[in-house]
Amino acid sequence: MGRSYYVDESVQKYFTRIAHQKNNFVTGLLIGQCSSQRDYIVLAARTPQKEDPGEGPQKSKSKPEEIDEEWFCVHASQVSRMLPGGFLLVGVFLISPPELSKEAPTILRKLIFTTEKFAMKDKLWNVADEEITDRVALQICSSTNKIVCRTFDVKDLKSTAKPADWKYQSAPMSWLTIECNINVDLTVSLPSSATYQEQQKCTRTRLAQWAKEIEESTMLFNGRVRDEGGDLVEEQKKGRSAPSGRQIVSATVITSSNISGRSTARVQVCNSSLKIQGVVKCRGYVCNSKPKVKDAIQIIKRDLLNTISDRCEITFEDLILNRSVCDFEKAPCALPLPQRVFVPIPASGAALCDYIIGEETREEVQSRFLEMLDHEVNYEDLDFVEEGRSAPAEEEAVCKPSGDEKCPGRKDVPSSSLSPGVGIIIAAAVVLVAILVYFLK
Repeated sequence: MGRSYYVDESVQKYFTRIAHQKNNFVTGLLIGQCSSQRDYIVLAARTPQKEDPGEGPQKSKSKPEEIDEEWFCVHASQVSRMLPGGFLLVGVFLISPPELSKEAPTILRKLIFTTEKFAMKDKLWNVADEEITDRVALQICSSTNKIVCRTFDVKDLKSTAKPADWKYQSAPMSWLTIECNINVDLTVSLPSSATYQEQQKCTRTRLAQWAKEIEESTMLFNGRVRDEGGDLVEEQKKGRSAPSGRQIVSATVITSSNISGRSTARVQVCNSSLKIQGVVKCRGYVCNSKPKVKDAIQIIKRDLLNTISDRCEITFEDLILNRSVCDFEKAPCALPLPQRVFVPIPASGAALCDYIIGEETREEVQSRFLEMLDHEVNYEDLDFVEEGRSAPAEEEAVCKPSGDEKCPGRKDVPSSSLSPGVGIIIAAAVVLVAILVYFLK
């Protein structure tokens, strides 16, 4: 027996609207949540039109070989950044006329595996053995609206198609919200005269080390340690309610450094460093149908790892594109990481997220949400969970040189200076503390 996908009714209306436009080929992504019991689809987003400089939007595809696989994967990579804890790219869809239906299964299979590859690229966590790795390939006839639903196991490159059920639901799905504020304090050592790409590589390496600490951390729900195999619903009854009426469970992450306050000393030669500091606001969603504590733990930890990694990637991409450089002769450079904003999913108590870079406006967020997810967002519905911050109250990257090197940043953010040679003094102090701690054990 194949898997069953429970789909929000708004997705059905979305497909009907697209089919009526009589395009030859329409590809897109399916967003939802997988579980051992049921799989849920909350949103569908077609691939945006690719625009060539000076030529405008491209015409709709009339042949299978005209589908731009690379552009499809770029879209998938961008959308994966907009998914909070609990949501993932569950699969892909293809709307095509009946005369091209024979080519559809081959196209869908190829898109399924390439999408998974791009969505999982540079993730700080690994898929667990017991996780559901089936992804759905949905084929829709633009003339008859006939649906063919199949699944492929993305961990098996030789996987064959399996039949699956596609069930629309008129009643909105009920989602339980898990929220967590986590203090992050990371230092990334940078070599002398490092390029943006080298700094990016050093940051990824440091984040991978930090990810191991997060994976080994303990999590509290509403202030209590819970049995991972137990139901989270019991805790939900005591959870607070938001003004919108959604139920919220508060989570707290406890790491080994939080408990002991000590860590292994490490000396590394470097000329500058990048500090990532502040309070990260995490959010995850789990379908309110007997959710397990272990699912909630995984959702929040992955949201934390994803949001920090994505913000760093976005920052470096912005620096590489704009070639921004700040002068450190007088002061180090503060780099406020992109600000997180949540956007409600239509007809759902859940939300997706986006990131604001620099002085971007709400209108730009609305425009990007429309481009990436093909859905309009009301101005007043945007939820700026980090609004009104002042550096470094929220997460912020600060590059501090110990010599005359320069590193990327913004000139308009003041910060305290760090004189030459301070890095060497700090390294020596760390060594002395480590020796004292060793002999005092």
